[in-house]
Amino acid sequence: MRKRVFLVLLLVFSWAHAKELLIGTTSQNPPFNSIADNRSHFYGFDIDILGEICRRLKVECKFKPVLFNDLFTAVAANKIDLAIAAIIITPYRQQQFLFSLPYLESNAQFLAKQNSQLTSPESIENKIVGTRLGTPFADFAREIYKNKITIIEYPDIAELLNGLNNDKVDAILMDAEAAKNWVSNNSDLYKLIGTQMPIGNGYGIMANPNQTQLVAQINQALLSMEADGTYIKIYSRYFIN
Repeated sequence: MRKRVFLVLLLVFSWAHAKELLIGTTSQNPPFNSIADNRSHFYGFDIDILGEICRRLKVECKFKPVLFNDLFTAVAANKIDLAIAAIIITPYRQQQFLFSLPYLESNAQFLAKQNSQLTSPESIENKIVGTRLGTPFADFAREIYKNKITIIEYPDIAELLNGLNNDKVDAILMDAEAAKNWVSNNSDLYKLIGTQMPIGNGYGIMANPNQTQLVAQINQALLSMEADGTYIKIYSRYFIN
């Protein structure tokens, strides 16, 4: 019992004196997160949200590019302190990881090529749909279509879009705000199919279960950002009401 208490105190002491946090994120999922060509600068809604949290906690945050599906093993193995990458909070994930308060509603959206004959969610039945590996979108699509659908999972957004562009899949299912972003910036290439659909319990910052004090302070920072108007200022940079 004394040994367990000592370990808990040691973790608390280590966090209290931490000056730097290593944050795992993905390299391409605008408007949530993207990486510059020189791979030394990250930008996007998620990056700005966590950057402001780090400023309030008075710690330096360094972002590291990680494939989405690898974020979970990296957090579990304490190779990174936190992960932020439009990670949807689900009951299954909450059994294994600790999440912050949701900082944005999570929704799914189908995306197809502009010249596709798909015109509605119903027309997607019996077609091939691409999703990103590690996300809940594959199971979500199977549930919608009662398994009358073929799923191909890709490791990152670039390969997911390549699958669509090269007609390997008929449509892709992704974060709704990301789908809207791709259409907004490439209206000649892509179109939305149907409307956005709620999935999971919002997007959260993910941590190892041993990071309870850190997540508590993150939650406090999120609440203060909402109260003083900082959150809505960041939100307004990336989303249109």
